[in-house]
Amino acid sequence: MKELTIDLHDYLEGGSVFKRTAVRGVIQEKGKYLLIHSKYGDHKFPGGGMEKGESLEQTLLREVQEETGYSVKKESISEGILVHEKRKGAIDDLMEMDSYYFFCDVEEAVGKRNLDDYEAEYDYKVSWMTLEEAIANNESVENYENIPWIKREIMVMKKLLEMENM
Repeated sequence: MKELTIDLHDYLEGGSVFKRTAVRGVIQEKGKYLLIHSKYGDHKFPGGGMEKGESLEQTLLREVQEETGYSVKKESISEGILVHEKRKGAIDDLMEMDSYYFFCDVEEAVGKRNLDDYEAEYDYKVSWMTLEEAIANNESVENYENIPWIKREIMVMKKLLEMENM
């Protein structure tokens, strides 16, 4: 698994720390990627936090289904990128998060989504686009206040583009 590190240095050193593990799906069909678009204009890979007792695979299956309605084909899952991230937390002074990005495919049929309250408030919508389109779109977003993950997503998208072109 390729590893990347992002440290925004926007937090209080020595303060309270929140640690989180998240899992995200990198799903590509015909050159376009399955992404989540919010009312703030950003695009991100579907995924989210691991719940107590879950494996990385279980989190991936649950999160992709909840956010997109698509079911991941278990046999298609393969390792992608691990991002170690440090940034100011929403409640704690520092959030340390490991985000595991897995390559996978989804079934054709789309089921019902099951968004968390904040995801519904952010008006999450499913979109398919190229990495170039998503990067350009995310780089044009001016206010990151409500979407602190955008820098991580841009970095991952650029790394994936680099990997595609090798």
